[in-house]
Amino acid sequence: MKDTFDKVVMDDSKKQQIRNSMMQSKAKVSRLGVQIAAAAAALVLAAPFVVNAATGGELFGRIWGNIGKNNVPSHQVTVTESGKTDDHGNPVTRTAVMPRIEYVSQDLEEAERLIGGKYTTEAVTTTIGDTSVTVNTVVRDGMGFVVAFSVEREAGVDVFNYSQQDNEAMGARFNENSKIEFGFEGGEGKIWVDLERSTKNKLYCYEYLSDISALYSNSEAAHIKDHITLVCREFTKTRKEISDMNLAKGEKSFIKEEKTVKIPVAEMLSSKTFKSSTGGTVKLSPIAMQWDSTGGKDSKGDSLDSVNSLKITYKDGTEYIVFDRKAPVASYGILSPSDTGFIVLFNRLVDAEKIAKITVNGTAFN
Repeated sequence: MKDTFDKVVMDDSKKQQIRNSMMQSKAKVSRLGVQIAAAAAALVLAAPFVVNAATGGELFGRIWGNIGKNNVPSHQVTVTESGKTDDHGNPVTRTAVMPRIEYVSQDLEEAERLIGGKYTTEAVTTTIGDTSVTVNTVVRDGMGFVVAFSVEREAGVDVFNYSQQDNEAMGARFNENSKIEFGFEGGEGKIWVDLERSTKNKLYCYEYLSDISALYSNSEAAHIKDHITLVCREFTKTRKEISDMNLAKGEKSFIKEEKTVKIPVAEMLSSKTFKSSTGGTVKLSPIAMQWDSTGGKDSKGDSLDSVNSLKITYKDGTEYIVFDRKAPVASYGILSPSDTGFIVLFNRLVDAEKIAKITVNGTAFN
């Protein structure tokens, strides 16, 4: 995500430096240090799923509910500006306002009805170096996909830097001192680490990813059909060592081992389209929505910086404030800019049939 709150955590110039230094592969993998299809990739993971009915709703409750999650009030944090120092050589810091984040409980019967069995439950495990990644569940809708997975390492998982503050902002980040990285091809996402379930040796994560092929009209990425692709890499040097090298003296591949694993996916969730009086559209599924500000015209959409509010109003009068820049509120999995507007993956399941209207910057979609 590239809105104000994402900039709190990761400096764009550093992110570009890491990416450029590892452009040894043509794979378009979100949150990897390799070439990606467009704009800055955003990192995100997801917690492993077990069969939902057997756990009293834990499957959906951890992904789209409030199990293991607490509401976060708006608060201030001190942020260190990457690569910047003052006249005395001390790191430059600034104060940033973090948004309010709200989670809701998820009713099991409603969740089962909305998802309708369109999710995978068979785990797929791959090992790269001394680290194992297990993908447990995938749910998709053509706009994005949600992946539940775990990461294990006997000596302690060191591939990520993660914390409560990271969960509130851009999500877990790859550790620059690790030689391992992995990601899901064709998606831009954010990793939310389940701090309640995770241990030193095993992390449970939820990843909310926007589909690159839906984000960018000129993307070479194909729409997800019967699988997603997990790409894992082990390097001969740490990510930091590679990024600090002067590759202009001669590029070299630092990939020691690479594994590409196809992860089966279930049938795509259905969606419903809402329209504004000016011709714009919002396509909405239980897990995500896509705003097209152009009404389908072949022109560039508004910048995400111009989006100040996004709200869903239900027929019973209740509201789901997805995003409000002024409040501020950011109650979603990830919000990504697209060619014509944006794609947002929700932090709760949404029933399109119960919606009265969707409001973007004061414009209503019915």
